Amino acid sequence: MKKPWLAIICLTLLFSLVLVACSNNKNNDTAETEDSVVTQTDDTGGAPPEGGAPDGAPGGGPSSGDIPESVTDVAAVIEAVETPDMSACSADGSSVQVACLAKAFKDTLTEEQAEEIQYNLNEENAQIWSNLPISAAERNGVMLGSLSEESLQAFFALARAALGETGYETFKEVVLADDHLNSMNSGMWSSNYYFTAFLGEPSEASAWILQIGGHHYASNLAYNTQMASATPTFTGTEPLAYTTEGGVNYAPLQGRRDAMYNMLSSLTDSQLQQAQLSKSFDDVLVGPGEDGAFPASEGIAVSELTDEQQKLVKEAIIAWVEDTNEEVSAELTSAYLSDEALSQTKISWSGSTSLDEHASYVRIDGPRVWIEFICQTGVAYRDQIHYHTIWRDKEADYGGSFSSR
Repeated sequence: MKKPWLAIICLTLLFSLVLVACSNNKNNDTAETEDSVVTQTDDTGGAPPEGGAPDGAPGGGPSSGDIPESVTDVAAVIEAVETPDMSACSADGSSVQVACLAKAFKDTLTEEQAEEIQYNLNEENAQIWSNLPISAAERNGVMLGSLSEESLQAFFALARAALGETGYETFKEVVLADDHLNSMNSGMWSSNYYFTAFLGEPSEASAWILQIGGHHYASNLAYNTQMASATPTFTGTEPLAYTTEGGVNYAPLQGRRDAMYNMLSSLTDSQLQQAQLSKSFDDVLVGPGEDGAFPASEGIAVSELTDEQQKLVKEAIIAWVEDTNEEVSAELTSAYLSDEALSQTKISWSGSTSLDEHASYVRIDGPRVWIEFICQTGVAYRDQIHYHTIWRDKEADYGGSFSSR
């Protein structure tokens, strides 16, 4: 009778050893997976900034795996429309025209879309924007690819009035860059995967914000708010240059890159040393989800530069500020480039001043204006770099409706 019990005890011990071994293997697999993630993160230049809705905030846009159906080819329409037709409203480029075109656009939407595009104007909703692909972050509003061609034409008229000629061209070129990437991963990149939303009812008098966003693009254009504003504005591009199916060549952010490069190249060795930051960066620092997270000011003061160098700083700032309509751009340019503002503005860099390798980073930091430009290892094209940039206003993000500092 003892031998069967002995056999049972031995089998029990053997089974326990097998369970321990399996558990160890599972832990080892997990550790290997985590190591792979860290390695991949390092290769791509660090984890991307978190975007989308803050905890407890109402979600916007699709969640992962729930992309709305596209009914219109956004790339085909935006390429075909050389100059959007804004004749439905007065052609003065003012906030009144933008409100009029917003209402005209909304009138073309279905009842469901008209509900989807409209949000309350509050801080939680304003913070829902991102530079990440559609499957990685939620957004407010309706997806452009889900609109009819009539609605899409009306939206482009609104965007042209709100962004101005230069800003609209930037938006168009970033959108078409994603169309270029579509053949590589249609579930991640597409010109159809851009969104627009109204925070507050479009009005000639009451405060509201027009949001436009998608991969590598986000703008928050505020109207009738405490301060004129077009920020936060994120722009990025991959690839750096491309040719559309129609044979048109684009390089969306080349002007911004050149402006920053010219500014840095004008500095002497001693000035470059003064301007060099104490840390290096993998991405923009004050991107989505980082409202008010401005670090202590570093770098070389613009007031210490020659007149010619100061001119290059001004040109670099304008390269971003011109991406909104003339009314807002003129007011912001005056604020950012005043003698008083420039006397408190610093420029800085880290990584490399060549602006053609990973972690090449440049910053302009004023009492209000904040601009970052960085080169990252490509995601789609791993042997190339791509650009991320952010433009913020320390006092007037979201029109100054919420605290930015």
